[in-house]
Amino acid sequence: MQKRIVLDVDTGTDDALAILYALRHKNLDVIGISCVAGNATLDQVVINTCKVLDAAGAGDIPIAAGATEPLIERARRQGASHGSDGLGGIQLPESVRKRSPLHAVELLRQLIMISAEPVTVVTLAPKTNVALLLTRYPEVAGRLEQIIFMGGAADGEASTGVAEFNVWQDPEAASIVIESPVPVTMYGLDLFHRLVVDHTDINRFRANDHPAMRLAGELLYRRRVSSDRPNSEYVGLLGDAGAMVLLTNPELFITRERPVRVNLEGIGRGRVMINRAFEAAGRPQHDPWPLLAKVLDLDVAKAASAFVETIDGYAA
Repeated sequence: MQKRIVLDVDTGTDDALAILYALRHKNLDVIGISCVAGNATLDQVVINTCKVLDAAGAGDIPIAAGATEPLIERARRQGASHGSDGLGGIQLPESVRKRSPLHAVELLRQLIMISAEPVTVVTLAPKTNVALLLTRYPEVAGRLEQIIFMGGAADGEASTGVAEFNVWQDPEAASIVIESPVPVTMYGLDLFHRLVVDHTDINRFRANDHPAMRLAGELLYRRRVSSDRPNSEYVGLLGDAGAMVLLTNPELFITRERPVRVNLEGIGRGRVMINRAFEAAGRPQHDPWPLLAKVLDLDVAKAASAFVETIDGYAA
């Protein structure tokens, strides 16, 4: 049975890879996409999302624009790694897709409440849309199977100097999502930097005639980093797309329950904190920290192969 999902994105290069993967995977049914400002402005995020859907040959999947700013603070843009347009300057045909007239939060509520099956939310962006959904419409929580939460960082890792970008952009929203009654699985920055695709697959994708495969190759090429592997020229970071592989191949990941909280004050604002005392002494009976599933490790080679195999499916 296909898993019904909604994607919450700020479509930059790795969100685009995640969308391509989700649309092609045989076990996923993407019923809608909500957009939020983050890697690019909200309007650009919507444009990018429509172009990616076109490249994938997707059907009429509803897309809606959501929050332009965090719940409290003003947005702090950090999309340099994605280029000025969020897609690394990749030239794609203009899209004629129409966004939904609904606000993203209203679209998410509608799609979730009318679904005959429980829905999984995969949020790869600042959590503003999802937080607004859960606070305005608490009844939605009972219709959700889980939330896959791309965000947070292990000790010593940060994308902003202080914290991981998705949480740092809107710490209050991230805290609301983590503290919700919905089961949450956190795929953090410590995994983000480890899951890579080899240059041979990237070059093969770039040379393919199918628009989706070629786009995946170009996106990965723009996310390339030097590799320390013998005889390897470079690798491409999957980034947010790794959270999609987690959803479809959980057996390739090691996940453990951990008490987690978002720091909302001071110089460490936006940092995700894990109660390390829990690991040594066990969870106290009245521990106020929310308990979620934290991904600790993965089989990098098999997870990368799972991504490549799914993208290869476009040529089938």
